Amino acid sequence: MASDPGFVRLRLASRVTLTGLLVLGALMLLHVFSVGLSPAAFSAGLLFAIQGVVAIRETSASDRVQTRLLAGAAGFAMLALCAHLQPHPRVVDGLFLVTAFTAVFIRRWGQRWTAVGMFAFMASFGGAYFRPSPTDLPGILLAILVTGAAAHVVREILLPDRPLGDLRRALAGADHRVGRVAALVGEAARVGWTARRERRVRAAHRGVRDALDVVETLLPDEPQRGPAPPGAAPLAIELFDLNLALESVLAEALEPAGDSDEARQHLSISLRRLAGLRRRLRKASAALTEADFTSAPASPAASTPATAASIWTDEPTRLAIQVTLACALAMAGGMWLSVDRWFWAVLTAFLVFTNVQSRGDTALRGLNRAGGTAVGIAAGMVLATLMHGQFGPSLALCVLFTFLAFFFLQVSYGTMTFFLTVTLSLVYGLLGNFSPELLILRLEETVIGTASGILVSFLIFPQRTSDTAGRAVTAFLTDLDRLLQAIEERLDGHGSEWRIYAVSRALDRRHAAILVASRPLGRTWPSGARQRSVRIGRLRFAVIAHWAHRLAAASIGPVADAEGLRRELERCRSAVAGVSVPGFFERSTSLPRPVPDRGDGAVARDELDPILAARAIAHTLAQLLPGERDDAGAKLAESTGSA
Repeated sequence: MASDPGFVRLRLASRVTLTGLLVLGALMLLHVFSVGLSPAAFSAGLLFAIQGVVAIRETSASDRVQTRLLAGAAGFAMLALCAHLQPHPRVVDGLFLVTAFTAVFIRRWGQRWTAVGMFAFMASFGGAYFRPSPTDLPGILLAILVTGAAAHVVREILLPDRPLGDLRRALAGADHRVGRVAALVGEAARVGWTARRERRVRAAHRGVRDALDVVETLLPDEPQRGPAPPGAAPLAIELFDLNLALESVLAEALEPAGDSDEARQHLSISLRRLAGLRRRLRKASAALTEADFTSAPASPAASTPATAASIWTDEPTRLAIQVTLACALAMAGGMWLSVDRWFWAVLTAFLVFTNVQSRGDTALRGLNRAGGTAVGIAAGMVLATLMHGQFGPSLALCVLFTFLAFFFLQVSYGTMTFFLTVTLSLVYGLLGNFSPELLILRLEETVIGTASGILVSFLIFPQRTSDTAGRAVTAFLTDLDRLLQAIEERLDGHGSEWRIYAVSRALDRRHAAILVASRPLGRTWPSGARQRSVRIGRLRFAVIAHWAHRLAAASIGPVADAEGLRRELERCRSAVAGVSVPGFFERSTSLPRPVPDRGDGAVARDELDPILAARAIAHTLAQLLPGERDDAGAKLAESTGSA
């Protein structure tokens, strides 16, 4: 639970592995005792087994069944087209590109059509690679039906989602990680801080943030109407408090004056308070019931189709064109290298555009795939040679490495690619097709696909990473303004505590989106000054998010000076409106100036000062106002110190 809160990664990897084993076993039985199945049928079954777990993500069982049926039908239709068009290989190649465009374009309509597009594309890949004939179609249809049934049984019966148990496990994992941070801080306070201990504490704190991100995804959604779920509101309060207390502990432990007796006394108080909050969080977790997860969640806003005037600037259309051109370029390069194995290049070109936001993201994903493939081929050659002629151990290793690949899918794309490449090497050995030349060819095709994807992302409709990060900054500031507005409504008697919690959670997601969008900016190829600017910009948002948490937590109860808080909120909203977003990370060259505190960093939640928190947000934002940073920051700091 400490390494995988909520067992999210464990469940995903187990579902993929178990579904694959069930499908493979069922198809082998059918092949031996009933009907002979073609390689295309086996490939369709195993490809759809993986996609049936990874791509189908609806929250309700009925929605998942409908998506599974639609996706299976789309996949079979694509394989049937490939089978009937086999006498015309160039038409099949063109169909491959049309499918790639369509699969990306229909993502605009949500998770269901994203899954349908992935099934169709993987079916076109299998059709082009295994070249089924029309006589293979009954067996392919049977394999797809078996796969759908197996995936449904695993997803809904053998390994279903259990929201209450999952959330409790995630909370226990987060609690364990918080305890580790507290233990490391306490040890360092006793024996002295070193650079190594500070790195361990910061790494452990990142683990806490990751665990809290998992908890956030498992919390009940904001209801469309009515009160919040009965146990969710107290739990949200405790999570607010725990996060704030942990940040206070770290701030006090790592500040320059942390070696004084007074600082050690404050740190001791904060650690005791943190321990008390952990106990309260466990009680809130134990108080959760199934009723907390039966409220109707807020329905997502319907997607608006792009108009003719905006079609060329529409994100799904732009990405679909990029993917299609990258696949076409990879197809040409792959055919030049091998007329029989060019499909790996096209598959790589398609996948490097999955879950990316900018050209920097595409480059990182492509390099991770190429690197994982290269290392996996080296390891695969060794293992396939050692396991030659040993069917049982080779099959067991295939199962193990498939599990590990999808266990690390959400952590490292390169690691996932490594394990899948090793698995493929062992599969080639089991089929008697293994050769070092074949694996080297796969690496070369992967490099061609990676280069095609990166080249297109930089030359065709390029999305600069800084522009993507700027949009993430805009979204963060928008939700920050929504939080300030929700607090104002609360002061006027029109808002609710749950609304403040919900918007605060949305703000956390926006903060995480900024970290993801700006990640390529902090990599090794920019200059040192650019990297420092990116780090400072990310730190500034961490400061704002911290004070936003404190402001939200202090505003859910009675406020002593409502008028004073309302004035500070207006000042904050004015500062939000005045921030210039373009080039934000290039201009973040000075560290955020600290706000004079009143010494209440370790006090209880009901003693938190919302006015101080609002002033801290305005103070940090004022450092970003064009032409007013120094004057505005000085005025805010002066007003805070005199309050």
